[in-house]
Amino acid sequence: MNATRSRLPDRRPTITAPLDSFGTGLSVSAGIELGTGQVKEVFFAGTKGGSAMDALLGDIGVVISVALQHGVPIEALARSMGRVPAGPLDPEDLGGQPLPTVPASPVGATLDWIMAVEREADAGTRAAAGE
Repeated sequence: MNATRSRLPDRRPTITAPLDSFGTGLSVSAGIELGTGQVKEVFFAGTKGGSAMDALLGDIGVVISVALQHGVPIEALARSMGRVPAGPLDPEDLGGQPLPTVPASPVGATLDWIMAVEREADAGTRAAAGE
């Protein structure tokens, strides 16, 4: 973790996706750091402007962004979020495997999405390098 915040360039790539889970109609946008493919800022949209939920999601985006810009690994943030069972499963159906889980909130879903975005960027970088 880095105690100093890395300053982002004024212009950077952004990716936006719907956050389909939770029936919220939210979308999330992520600002990508050039060169590394890492997400360094997060914005939410889809709530009524000026509402308490709009303010809450705005603040959550700032907290995630500041953490990422200070070097907190996205995996550490995602592991810190609540998770719930993926569905009603009987333990005998699992064959000894752990119960699959999904994020308990849109925040956890966003962090999972960011990890997927970064894995895709990393795979693209490795492919371009001929690995």
